[in-house]
Amino acid sequence: MPLNITQEQLLLINLLLRIPVMAGIISLVLGFGFVSEFLVRGQGTVSRLRMTLLLSFVFVVGLLVRKLVAQGAMDLSLEGVLLAGFLGGVWVGGGVGFAVGFVCYLIGEPAAFPFYTAVGLAGGALFSALGERGLIWSFSLNPFFIVYNFFERLFRGRLDRNFIPFALCVICVLLRYELIERFGSRAIYGFAPRDPFLVTLDIAVAVYTLGIALKITSNTRMEILMREEENQLIHARLATLRGQINPHFLFNTLNSITALIRTDAEKAREMTRRLSQIFRKSLEDVSDTHSLEEELEFIDNYLSIEKVRFGEKLKIAKEIGTGTETFQVPTMILQPLVENAVKHGISRNSNGGLVRIGAERTGRGVEITIENEGPDEGHFRLEEMLSRGIGLRNVKERLELYSCGLGSLEIAPREGGGAVIRLFVPDSRERREALHDQGDHCR
Repeated sequence: MPLNITQEQLLLINLLLRIPVMAGIISLVLGFGFVSEFLVRGQGTVSRLRMTLLLSFVFVVGLLVRKLVAQGAMDLSLEGVLLAGFLGGVWVGGGVGFAVGFVCYLIGEPAAFPFYTAVGLAGGALFSALGERGLIWSFSLNPFFIVYNFFERLFRGRLDRNFIPFALCVICVLLRYELIERFGSRAIYGFAPRDPFLVTLDIAVAVYTLGIALKITSNTRMEILMREEENQLIHARLATLRGQINPHFLFNTLNSITALIRTDAEKAREMTRRLSQIFRKSLEDVSDTHSLEEELEFIDNYLSIEKVRFGEKLKIAKEIGTGTETFQVPTMILQPLVENAVKHGISRNSNGGLVRIGAERTGRGVEITIENEGPDEGHFRLEEMLSRGIGLRNVKERLELYSCGLGSLEIAPREGGGAVIRLFVPDSRERREALHDQGDHCR
């Protein structure tokens, strides 16, 4: 037995469906990477064009579905055109309004063409008039709260600018009622209820439908901004930690130069010259990471200074595995470790000794080993060594920030005297997975 559904009942069903339909549509739209970029970075010509095309396509599909299968809840033309104007300004709002209105004209709804174009331009003009992008995002989901705030601030002689988007939405709904009454529902799609309750409900749902889209968009935008701010803080922290290395390294080297000035002026001059070369290269390389090959070149320059001090007493050996040269590591991550190997090993051994640097692929990263000959000091405790100076502590903190906690730093006594330091740095794929799993709370 067929169901007899009145227009009022059909309207109620469509009203219930419009809000979740809009939530689904806006979630789909925000899945495109360039949309998030647009919400944060804004108004380039190409980005405006892409937003216009995407939103036009989405809301035109909705009205075509309504036309083909008589499902009115899918037609969110009014809310969609207003949303386009609020998000993208006059060009995006006017473009989406034109596209939606033109398709309505083609399917036999001529009054919709000028109406939706005007609505899009009005929404975009409002966005531009408010001046600050943030003002539009505080559009409330509660129309009663909006009205209360408006009058409460009006009594204090202030205008609640967040009331303006709400008012524009209500005005557009009422204008559509007027067009339907004057030209009929064939000229512009919609239903103009006569019952005051249905009128109120229809307007409230229109406000909520637009509001839920703005709220989801606002939350997404705030999440992106917070993530970027967090990344900037981490970047600044890494830069600060790297900046600590240069003065630390400079202080130690200048102390060595000072000690050599009286005993061997020629060696002091040679160390000064090589120190200037190192800092010139350091100033040119301002990135947070570089290849292991470039890091080892910096270590070679550093060790050339130490060779001036120790001469033949300092021996260097390298065992660099194939394929590790291009692996990305934090800049100057090895220098404090090599410096400690020389300072606490070679310099305390009357006969000098060997510093061995190795690197090999292991699992999903690279393990770097720095081994030095020196006196037998028994068991090492990393925590105690971290408390002695900034070198090891700096390396450990930079590694944790860079690797999202996946990297590791270990120190152990070497058989026969000295120490072995093992540094594990994860590869970029491992770091990306950690970024995803930890909700982007690392760099």
